[in-house]
Amino acid sequence: MSHILIPTDFSEASLVACEYALALMGTDGNRYTLMHSYLDPVPGHAEMVQMSSTLYAASVEGLAAFADRFKALPGAEHAVVSTDVTLGILTSVVKDVARRKEVDVVVLGTRGSGGSAFFGSNAGAVAKWSEVPVLVIPQDVRFKGMHSILFADDHRRVEPLAMRPMLQIARRSGAEVIIAHVLRGSKEEPDARVLADYEETLKDVRHRYMDTPGDDVAMALSHLADLEKVDLVTVLHRHTGMLESLFHGSVAKKLAMHTSVPLLVLEH
Repeated sequence: MSHILIPTDFSEASLVACEYALALMGTDGNRYTLMHSYLDPVPGHAEMVQMSSTLYAASVEGLAAFADRFKALPGAEHAVVSTDVTLGILTSVVKDVARRKEVDVVVLGTRGSGGSAFFGSNAGAVAKWSEVPVLVIPQDVRFKGMHSILFADDHRRVEPLAMRPMLQIARRSGAEVIIAHVLRGSKEEPDARVLADYEETLKDVRHRYMDTPGDDVAMALSHLADLEKVDLVTVLHRHTGMLESLFHGSVAKKLAMHTSVPLLVLEH
């Protein structure tokens, strides 16, 4: 059983994320929590108590209406759905709710068609600071099956436990996993020990290894993803090392690949 948390601002982008999550992960054995966070307009001011109470009531009402829209989506007929309205900044609330409710994955929708929107302030911040995997769904994307997944390899230690959400998706869909590594120098060669670990970890999943030279890691990964026409890009966020740089604004924009591909950020 997986517990899927979907933060929402009641927008169409959030509903697209819900529809995608249902199609990708289904409802069999899974449960969904729809979450909305709101901010106190002027904390500590007694005269604003009434306004804060009104904001809370409006948030509860808005989330209830959004939950009805969720339940009307294809495949949601038998979904186990709960709601959560919490005061606070989105990133902090997501971390708190994920801990309290033992969430397995966070699914976020994002607006717009530009690269900056893919790693916009909300999606980027949640992906960077979350303690559980985060799946970011561009607003213009609709689920058309899961045939191939690109996994960005940094050629450090293979982490089977961290990769488990990606492997679950691959097993459920029958998708092929493409392990993609960017060679940073003409003399760099793949580490046979790392490749052997991948073989063991992915032994029950269709997979292959690709490498490509490139000084710009994000651009090289973007090129491979476009070339292979992948349905999902996956990165392991170790919080240190090469892939940490992918969360910096200018590079993250390049990795967006025209926001045409969902991004799964796995947590080390």
